[in-house]
Amino acid sequence: MLIHKRPRINAARRTLANTAHWSFEKSVRKAATMESSEADLPEEEHPAKSDSSSQPSKISRLLRTEFDAKYQIVNLQTPLNAFMSGHYKQSFAFHTLRSRLPVVLTNVIDTLTRDKTELVAQFASSEFAQAAREELKIIIGLISRLKYELQTDKPFHNFTGEEPDRELWNNFISSLPDGERSFYRASSLHAECYLHRKLQSFLENSIFLKSYDYFAKIKEQALTDNMDDVLALTKYTRRSENSLEVFDELLRINMWSNCNDVASDVEIVKQTNRQVLENVAAPDEHVLVNQAAEIWRCLDNQKPKKQKQVDFILDNAGYELFSDFILAEFMIEKGLATKVRFHVKAHPWFVTDVTERDFKWTLEYLSQHADYIISLIGKKFLQFLDEGKFELAPISHFWTSPHAFYSMPHTDPDLYSSLQSSKLVVFKGELNYRKLLQDVCWDTTQEMSTCLRGFLPSNICVLRRVKSEVISGLAEGVGQALSRQDPGWMVSGSYGVIQFVDGAREFGY
Repeated sequence: MLIHKRPRINAARRTLANTAHWSFEKSVRKAATMESSEADLPEEEHPAKSDSSSQPSKISRLLRTEFDAKYQIVNLQTPLNAFMSGHYKQSFAFHTLRSRLPVVLTNVIDTLTRDKTELVAQFASSEFAQAAREELKIIIGLISRLKYELQTDKPFHNFTGEEPDRELWNNFISSLPDGERSFYRASSLHAECYLHRKLQSFLENSIFLKSYDYFAKIKEQALTDNMDDVLALTKYTRRSENSLEVFDELLRINMWSNCNDVASDVEIVKQTNRQVLENVAAPDEHVLVNQAAEIWRCLDNQKPKKQKQVDFILDNAGYELFSDFILAEFMIEKGLATKVRFHVKAHPWFVTDVTERDFKWTLEYLSQHADYIISLIGKKFLQFLDEGKFELAPISHFWTSPHAFYSMPHTDPDLYSSLQSSKLVVFKGELNYRKLLQDVCWDTTQEMSTCLRGFLPSNICVLRRVKSEVISGLAEGVGQALSRQDPGWMVSGSYGVIQFVDGAREFGY
């Protein structure tokens, strides 16, 4: 363990506090007094002091009215062709900002508070234990302040610490219109990305906790708690034929495995994993678009000596990552690809997204598992990595930026150029889909190629369970029929898409 000199600790402690422009003590006071919108009410309307406390429904309506009026929330669905935003109360974006993200931050605070003794022992020597405890208090205070800013629609702050992508983020924030630089006024994509990036910055600007991952245990449990499902999937996919039917089934397995994210309850995740193999045998009415045949034709050429690279833009760790390896294994063994390159996040992101540490930990865990079959396939994946059949792509901060993908050619031209060498780029999950479509409320029948706004480095495949109102490429009348039958179909995760955009004509494949 590295032992830091005391002056360095004091200087860094001041940097961490100054970076957030708020002392720990003031942050805690604000978080305590402004924990919810109730604190914004006049004294006579506060539930704890009001004669109407016996009328919870009336108070609830009052609170909603006060919040909506104060932060200019309109009781509308997101208009067509508008960015998803918490400004629209009848949107999933509003629900995410109002209900889901505060819970994420609260859970992080609870974890740090519960595990503080363990964290101090892990990241600091006994000589510096007190300094580590003080730093931990500061970080908890900063997270409390971030939660308060989220709940009260405060403006975004620049990054002023040691963040490697500080310039990228500050340039982006300064480019936003004045009226779109706060949580409920900005695009929800920008707001969510900002929150998660700010959360990580508190660790980056610390002394002792730089390498800590708030969500490591959650991601590990997403695999370890589902090893029966991992074993079942392993057995199910052995000795598979090289055919479109098998490939289509593996794509659907991979798509339905996209459930291990922050939107899912742990028990629901376990149940959903168990149902993955049942779902692929069921009728396809819940697969709204299935272009597996086009993806198959894209990869299945008869030139065995031709090098074919496939890129996976990964989403969640756990069972989903394992299903990614299974799909990639099939591509390699059946000659659909000679190399599969995996793109991970530069740092912890949106709770369950895969980082380099998660990627390597998963392979090591599988290879050392007590079950012989699981251990064997883990060792096989590690061998693929050694042989260059699997490859971990260079880390890019673009994937943890607020930018939609159409901006990649000028924001990160090297990354765009590397994707152009790929035969197929597979985008996994919800966030990648939203970034492909700029988090815009498109008409559901709009062609995906139009929504991409020119982003087409190669052929594109999308595997996604639908969990927000951002979608395109549906057949005429499908969206309307679903809205009549199941008004919550866009956010339930009960429907999925396997979509393909052909880049062949542009790149001459």
